[in-house]
Amino acid sequence: MFSLPRLLNLWFRHPWSARAIFALLGIALALALAHFAGAPLDRLQEQSRDVAWRLAASSQPERRVVLVDIDDDSLQAVGPWPWPRTTLAELTRELDAQGASLKLFDIVLPDAREGDAQLRAALSAGDARAAPSVLAQVFALRHESQLRSGALAGAMPGIGCQSPAVPAQGFLANAQGLHPRAGHITPTMDGDGAVRRMAALVCMDERVYPALALAGVASLGDTAQPLLDIRKGQGWSQPAWSLELASLPGHPVGVDAQGQIRIPYASSRAALTRVSAVDVLQRRVPPELLQGAWVVVGASAFGLADVVSTALGEAVSGAEVHMQLLLGMLDGRVPYVPQGAAWLQAGYAAVLVLALLWLSGGAPLPRAVQAKAPASSAASSRRLHLLLPLVSLAAAASAWALQGWALVAQGVEVGWIVPALAIVCCATVLTLGEQMRLVIERRRIYQNLASYVSSPVAAKIALNEPSGDIQAARRDVTILTADLKNFARYCEACSPEDTAGVLHRFFTTAGAIIEAHGGVVEEMVGDSIVAVFNGEQDCADHPAAALKAARQLWQRCSGELPNTTALGLESLSIGVGLESGTAMVGSFGPAGRRVHTVLGQTVTIALRLRGMTTDLAYPLLLGPGLAQCLGAQEPAQHMEIKTLGSFLLPGLMRPSTVYTLRHLLQPGDAAEQRTLLYLHHQQQHSAA
Repeated sequence: MFSLPRLLNLWFRHPWSARAIFALLGIALALALAHFAGAPLDRLQEQSRDVAWRLAASSQPERRVVLVDIDDDSLQAVGPWPWPRTTLAELTRELDAQGASLKLFDIVLPDAREGDAQLRAALSAGDARAAPSVLAQVFALRHESQLRSGALAGAMPGIGCQSPAVPAQGFLANAQGLHPRAGHITPTMDGDGAVRRMAALVCMDERVYPALALAGVASLGDTAQPLLDIRKGQGWSQPAWSLELASLPGHPVGVDAQGQIRIPYASSRAALTRVSAVDVLQRRVPPELLQGAWVVVGASAFGLADVVSTALGEAVSGAEVHMQLLLGMLDGRVPYVPQGAAWLQAGYAAVLVLALLWLSGGAPLPRAVQAKAPASSAASSRRLHLLLPLVSLAAAASAWALQGWALVAQGVEVGWIVPALAIVCCATVLTLGEQMRLVIERRRIYQNLASYVSSPVAAKIALNEPSGDIQAARRDVTILTADLKNFARYCEACSPEDTAGVLHRFFTTAGAIIEAHGGVVEEMVGDSIVAVFNGEQDCADHPAAALKAARQLWQRCSGELPNTTALGLESLSIGVGLESGTAMVGSFGPAGRRVHTVLGQTVTIALRLRGMTTDLAYPLLLGPGLAQCLGAQEPAQHMEIKTLGSFLLPGLMRPSTVYTLRHLLQPGDAAEQRTLLYLHHQQQHSAA
């Protein structure tokens, strides 16, 4: 079974695999967000395309397509809408007279009225002179209505609906027999109410009807029917469908899989040419302005309610949508979605995710740590945690910039929001993963450090910069030092595995006892241990605590030592020395190799007392400083001690009184006799 420690070990041993898993988690998170927050993300993507159109929109005046605007001035001069059909007929004749080569009417005339004959004649007269007119009709494409009003016109040759035609449920068309040419003006409204697409072809009653701009351009052919050739895209770089127009060879119009044409907004609104309808009627338009131009007759008057939101503005005449589409068709820049758009997005995201993986690094420990430069490692980790998010944001911004360039300059719409989201999510998850790895790594380093030095010392080392100075302070401490007697002979007679087991058990038991009584193990060297009470870790009653720890250490460890009688060896035993006094506690040595220890005469006395335990045959010896501390307190609260005499300890210049515990050995036994003999020898040595 997999446990958390085992998974963490695998993580540290195989960092690339862990980072790859985090990257996959980031991709999965991005896909989940794209699925559950699809509508807001799509809206964000569309609005970002609007920004690209606004930034790149040309301000060069555009005269090839002209808007004849039924504006407020026209309504004031001619009269309220709807105008008489005779007025519309007169407007049509004036447009022909001023040289318009194509006339698209962004208005619907659904009912028969007086003057229809004059309007019909005016429209047909233009067709005869190869300056065709195309009327508008509207379809219900979202089941919002099943109303059928007027008579549909302008159906493409053939019977039956196929892709990419969009099915309709109702329509609003022109009066019966008014004109045979017509195109639909039904916009596709996005979630934010903006018009960015339009159905290329609409199917109604097994007949297919083109959009107004398509019907108008196709009517420039040699026959009375629209000349459109529908072709299915064959390559990954091609749109799902292409509409070939005989009148614009080499300028196919791309249609996506949903049958929609993308509206190009390549010209700024200020660059579009507008003339008031009343100026046309009153012949106030410069003669050359309409010569050879494609004309869109539309309305911007507030009362006619033909106002939509586009990429270039929130209140725009609907006729401008058809103007922008016509200009895109003339330039061969109607944007389309290539069939391989998803693969392009995936490829871009994959390249950037691999770059993020490369930036995140592959070693379980930073190289700076391996080179013994912890400060550089921390700085490197901080840079990494800043670098990954910054790179991901830059990659997302570049994805938007590339999409904007492809859209405006190449007429290709790939989409950027999903790969950008994947990159940002991967960077976020990788950053969190690296932060988690760093936290666990530091925790492991601290735990391992605390196993070699005490926890307070480990905390001090971890939180301070390395230094080559002495970092120590005077403290009133109690030193406890213990070792194994006769252990060298045991090592000579037994295997290294056995001796290591004995030593490990001794260190483990002694360390647990010392820490339980408030002490800190400073050193474990050879077969000896040195502990400090009230050193880096405060211990209020450190003399009594050290004495209790020494008594328990002797009792526990003596019982755990192996029986060496069968090996013909002297028994293993424990020797303990204790002393209280002032000592220097802290770190010493160069910055590259520090040691934390305790120094001073108090330590020397404790070590010498530990060495005398064999000669005096007392396993636990106390120095005069500890005895003085114990004597200053109530005897009932501490064990009774007894004096063994005054001794000149090795390395010291003045004799020291040595003490032990009364209850460990009874007076007058063999051990005490050996002590008296030792004292006699010391006296003789001093006399000599």
